[in-house]
Amino acid sequence: MFLPNFRFSRYITVVIFLALILGLGVLATPAKSHAQGGTAAQDGSQAAPGAPSQPKPIVELPDGDGKAIATEFCQDCHKLTNVAKARKAPDEWHDTVQTMMDRGARLPEDKVDALVAYLATNFGPKTEVAQDTAPAAAVPPSTAVASQPKPQVELPDGDGKAIATENCQACHKLTNLTKAHKSLDDWRDTVQTMMDRGANVPQDKVDTLVQYLSKNFGPKAAATAGNPSPDAPPAVSSPSNQ
Repeated sequence: MFLPNFRFSRYITVVIFLALILGLGVLATPAKSHAQGGTAAQDGSQAAPGAPSQPKPIVELPDGDGKAIATEFCQDCHKLTNVAKARKAPDEWHDTVQTMMDRGARLPEDKVDALVAYLATNFGPKTEVAQDTAPAAAVPPSTAVASQPKPQVELPDGDGKAIATENCQACHKLTNLTKAHKSLDDWRDTVQTMMDRGANVPQDKVDTLVQYLSKNFGPKAAATAGNPSPDAPPAVSSPSNQ
């Protein structure tokens, strides 16, 4: 009787032991599955931002004499988009370039004027861009394709016309002159400032240029007081400027 009972007890022990092992395996499986599921979810959440991103397009500046200068020197400290998005007048571009040089820009002094002229030509004030595009918006769609070129500015005749045309538009549009209305002393200071910044006006032609600018583009008050007709430019000058 003792031997069969012993075998039966051992059999029961083995069964219980196996049951315990199976039970622990069942309990461990959901935890492992949950952990794997969490890892997969985490990997999935991290995989989404890792989708192949499109490379940003390289900014291509407009063609011109100063393009190589701007491409080489401006992006030492800035992205070229900073240049492409800026809209400044020639004087403001000159001040900006000078400020960058004061801060250590390696731009050669003999390339400053070419760079300023390039920047002012291609990235001028937004107001001028808006004025240029406004008439095109009013044109019917049938004729909007063939846009008319802007007429060139023709300065009034006079002894200083050739001097202004040759020297002033090296860095400015001639509209900067026609829209300005300054006294004789103001024009003299303006010309001297431009010469200090590199304008190539011969010294013996300064007085002729100043007199020409003062006569044709004097103060607005003098222009409105006289005959505003373009056929009578002497009426623009002021007796105080003679």
